[in-house]
Amino acid sequence: MEETIVRHNGVIAMGAAAIAFIVGGFGWALVALGAFSLGLSGRPVILHFNDLSGITRIGTAADLLTAGVFAFVAAAAGIAIAFELDRRDRILGKLAAATVLAAAVLLFIACAAIINVN
Repeated sequence: MEETIVRHNGVIAMGAAAIAFIVGGFGWALVALGAFSLGLSGRPVILHFNDLSGITRIGTAADLLTAGVFAFVAAAAGIAIAFELDRRDRILGKLAAATVLAAAVLLFIACAAIINVN
């Protein structure tokens, strides 16, 4: 077990950081939008906004929670794939883990934008 952790420490670290970004970002958004005090089906939340079209998607905190759960599952699957790739080819494993981490950082930024728009 200890050999596995030492051998795959880069993938494990990037996976932990990715999960932390996803849980932290969506948790921050849900707390900042008052999802737990108002209930998940409380007031409407702006989920997507751009400068050309304005508001393009409105939902509730339940929609945001659903996206967070989906992102968590997708990141967990990506890290599992990265771990298996790291067992076979170290470079591909690190590349897959870095891709999952980059996607998690982008989701964190998207959560910050949702908080800013609301």
